[in-house]
Amino acid sequence: MKSIAMFILALFISILSGVAQAQSIEWKLKKGQAISVETINEMVTNMTLPDGSNQELPMKQQMDSEWKIKDSDEKSFSVDQTVKRVRVTMKSPFMNVDFDSDKGDAKDPFSKQFEVSMKPLLGAPVLLKLGRRGDLMDMQFPDSIKELSASPTNPINAESLKTTYQQVVVFPEGDLTVGKTWEHKIKANNNGMQTESVLKLRFSGIMEEQGRKIARIYNDTVTELVQAPPGIEMTIEDATGDGEILFDVELGCITKAIQRQKMKMIISVGGQKFSQDIEGTTTTIFRLAN
Repeated sequence: MKSIAMFILALFISILSGVAQAQSIEWKLKKGQAISVETINEMVTNMTLPDGSNQELPMKQQMDSEWKIKDSDEKSFSVDQTVKRVRVTMKSPFMNVDFDSDKGDAKDPFSKQFEVSMKPLLGAPVLLKLGRRGDLMDMQFPDSIKELSASPTNPINAESLKTTYQQVVVFPEGDLTVGKTWEHKIKANNNGMQTESVLKLRFSGIMEEQGRKIARIYNDTVTELVQAPPGIEMTIEDATGDGEILFDVELGCITKAIQRQKMKMIISVGGQKFSQDIEGTTTTIFRLAN
């Protein structure tokens, strides 16, 4: 009887805890606020070439951006997002890149190519309009980005950037209780490679961090190939990921997001077949700047 009573008590406490953790989550940013955004992408690509040899290509990209809240109302807010600095390092037997947009003109050919790709993006504000739940309502690019055309040597263009901005997490309406799940779908087109990802998100509750109420949300991701780029045969054998989002409930802004991704592809081009295994982690940190 005692064990049954203890079980009922534990169940009752668990129920009360779930009720106490019920929380609505929405962006609360207001006109005049500024947010600094630091994104670090670390990725390793292992390639098996047609002759059977293997090459490893590690890459680290850091991007510093600024959000300026231009307007806001009860349903939405508008953001000017401007990239301030980009750093890229890549090291391999056939390619070395060390690019920093704050250090003047690049010297070597590969770094120079990154500079050419990134230059139209630096200092060019992209206007985003977001609903309070994080849904992307509108996106406007400056002419310097609109004029960019997609190509293998120029991955930065309006179409690829649309994909990036569409990956903002959308929160469901109403209160979230611990264990609440929902889905968010993302369609992407990167230089003709079309994919569809399904994010399965789960609310894990509220934690206290330096006196702030922080909501914790986990996600699992599965990506499928919809269409390969023209002239390329491609199969995605595995594309899964997982991540964590920390959201400051009182400020109404993400504080940190971590996304891990694995992808294995088989690619055939011009009769040559090779494989790519990619593992990467993207960490984004938001800080109130004023």
